[in-house]
Amino acid sequence: MVDLKDIQSMVINEVGVPSGDREANTRVKTTAQGIPLVPQPSDDPDDPLNWSALTKHAALVVLAFESFLVKFSSTLIAPDALELAKEFGVPKSTATYIGSAPPILNAITSFIWIPLSHRIGRRPVLLIGNMIALVSSIGVARSQTYAQALSCRMVMTFGGSVGLSIVPAAISDMFFLHDKGSRMGVNSMLLVVGPYIGGVAGGSIAYNQDLGWRWSMYIAAILYAVQFVAQACFVPETIYTRDKNGTAVSKPPDQKQNSFLSLLKFRIPAVPKHESWAQTFRKPYKMFAYPAVVLPSFWFSVATMTEVGNTAGFALNFGKDSRWGFNLAQIGFCYFAGVIGVGLGEIFGGPLCDMLAKYSIRRGQEWKPERLLHLVWTGLVTISAGLLLYGLELEYGNSWASALTGIGLFTFGQELLVTVLLTYMTDCYPEDAAEVAIVFQFFFAIQTFHVPFYLPQWLQAPGGPKVPYIVFAALPVVLYPFCIWIFTWKGEQIRKRGPLLLREGDT
Repeated sequence: MVDLKDIQSMVINEVGVPSGDREANTRVKTTAQGIPLVPQPSDDPDDPLNWSALTKHAALVVLAFESFLVKFSSTLIAPDALELAKEFGVPKSTATYIGSAPPILNAITSFIWIPLSHRIGRRPVLLIGNMIALVSSIGVARSQTYAQALSCRMVMTFGGSVGLSIVPAAISDMFFLHDKGSRMGVNSMLLVVGPYIGGVAGGSIAYNQDLGWRWSMYIAAILYAVQFVAQACFVPETIYTRDKNGTAVSKPPDQKQNSFLSLLKFRIPAVPKHESWAQTFRKPYKMFAYPAVVLPSFWFSVATMTEVGNTAGFALNFGKDSRWGFNLAQIGFCYFAGVIGVGLGEIFGGPLCDMLAKYSIRRGQEWKPERLLHLVWTGLVTISAGLLLYGLELEYGNSWASALTGIGLFTFGQELLVTVLLTYMTDCYPEDAAEVAIVFQFFFAIQTFHVPFYLPQWLQAPGGPKVPYIVFAALPVVLYPFCIWIFTWKGEQIRKRGPLLLREGDT
């Protein structure tokens, strides 16, 4: 049996209580099952850690749907590539850019949304982003030229990307270590499955003669309107300021009304004294100096760099000009392969993260986030196997089902890795969860952006589809020792050294 004092010491160390104050903080708060809460919540009812389960999970569902929408809406128009090319008079490969080019903004927008949220709060930033996406969705639907459609899609992605920036940090604000993995998994599941459900829906919409591609964007606008209302009603402000002892820094608890309506008020976050707006907007860049954030983010982006290229290419690889000659509805159904893979991936990803955390806490062991990295192997194997299968089937196979099985394996691994790596990095630096999300999205957006511009031509090259997909499958295997395994070996020491660019003598 593990002595309770050992558990108390472990929790106190986790929340960073100074040694001189530990005797005053020996009462460790636990769950009903006796699991110590990490981090320890304050006594303030406005503390997101103290919200009711209903409030937390209602906010979680709405926030995760925000991540889903930006990905969903990007591929909602993807099956229409051939129709868009015909209507706007552009080459087929150029028409696919309406779906594949805008996500590059995800690499940039986090540097705007995250600092702005530190100044005015996460809640107003989410609402502003939704309104921008709503209006620009209508703009895409009413476009009369290719330039208008692409421009409005870029603005639409700019607004919708607010969820990619804010949601992981908001989840980290609300949930404890022992249950954060599965909740982060809900978000990552909808994030990864979004492009595939968007493809299924977009194909069916485009195939309907009474709707067409324009209605796909009108439907996106309707969904953003629903999301705006849901955020206004169910997502309170999650930024909460506490001192190093976990104590509330705002009003005392007896001066607050513990009601859901009071939580929905806009609350300006506390900003460090004398910190200028320029200093706030410089903060996100600091996490690029932390190897435990940069290297896993870069590795994941390389492993999954074909996501947009795969989804944007379905119209070309399975459409009427391919060996299978699918119609628009059938092209949309191809995206079901990704939906199935993501669903199976989430069954394993989030629960396994929580299981490892609970096991360590119950045994009174000091929690080391590097334990989560042992789960990366499964994602690595399935992603590489899926890419190989997809490329070889496009080259030699006669079965569309086998090719799409490769896509299912790819998305299974992608979903597991998103959950594991985001949970790992936010556990390493919980106070900088928002900035961690910036680095993660930056690399992912950069790597997925360039592939669609040359993949269609590479598939038609003399080497055939097998060559690019063998390269894509090999890259994560080659980079694994340098980007992931090194942290399973020396991760704790690397984290304790702090930022890579820290000068000797700095603190």
